[in-house]
Amino acid sequence: LVVSFTLKHAQGIDCGGGYIKILPEIELEDFDGETPYYMMFGPDICGYNKKIHLIFGYKGKNLLWKKEPKCEDDKLTHLYTVIVNEDGTYEVQVDGEKKESGKLEEDWDFMEPKEIDDAS
Repeated sequence: LVVSFTLKHAQGIDCGGGYIKILPEIELEDFDGETPYYMMFGPDICGYNKKIHLIFGYKGKNLLWKKEPKCEDDKLTHLYTVIVNEDGTYEVQVDGEKKESGKLEEDWDFMEPKEIDDAS
């Protein structure tokens, strides 16, 4: 899966984001901020916090990324790309340059923590 889009904060931005959401099939009039999604990806800027979000919707929960790569905060156009591979690995790029990569199962909590019985 490859999701890629360009974004330009022409006026500058102090607090806000520019995301793309991958949604299930819905009626447009039903879309709002609470609409479930499969993936949300893009930069988020609020004060000194300038990071790229990559959030997966999974089993009714929004799974936050354990990593927080810095996003661009200038007034230029930037190309944001996420690549999710069949083997469970991913890469996030900005302007074709790798910002972060890893394994889905390590960088998001898709699996519930396993409990081990205490034999004592």
